[in-house]
Amino acid sequence: MQTPHRITVAITAAALAVALFAGGASAQGGSKPVIQDAQGFRAPINGKGGIENPYVSCTNYRVEPRVRWVLKNTATGYTRTYRWKGALPGVYFPRVKVGTYRSTTTAWCRTTKATRTQTVRVTEKTLRTTISRAEFRRIKRGMSRDRVRHIVGYPGLDAGSYAGETTRNYDMMAFWRWASITYRDGRVVRKAWDVDHD
Repeated sequence: MQTPHRITVAITAAALAVALFAGGASAQGGSKPVIQDAQGFRAPINGKGGIENPYVSCTNYRVEPRVRWVLKNTATGYTRTYRWKGALPGVYFPRVKVGTYRSTTTAWCRTTKATRTQTVRVTEKTLRTTISRAEFRRIKRGMSRDRVRHIVGYPGLDAGSYAGETTRNYDMMAFWRWASITYRDGRVVRKAWDVDHD
């Protein structure tokens, strides 16, 4: 039969072991890196496109990730490495030539590490898949989306919906700029020229 002292020691030891295990689990696996996609953006004719660094966060929002991002042109072998700390999107946005790139992102949340590799393609814009100022001027309030597509030559990109309205972005030939057209019930209600990233 164990004495009260031995029982107390055993309980204390067990509690300490649980606390150490929990603390270790919290430090080791309590916060894991979450790595999103790197985003490629098309290049104007005879110009450069761009690649936006992947957004990286930790599952525990109180932990700031440490990140290493390696971007390699698979045709030329040219490689560039970027490093940052914190969950801020758009930390780096290198301008790059048209081509295929391998994006390798390694992130640490405390001592927990994750790596993600993906292929990012930067293509060249065409006149058919961009909106011109003349095309933009032809678009009038009340026009159907099909009519806008006929004028511009392509359907644009979905930019989201809110309160019964849907907005589509139409890429311009300049880098990182587009026109924005908002529809309600499939008809134009608003348009904006020369929208760019903030």
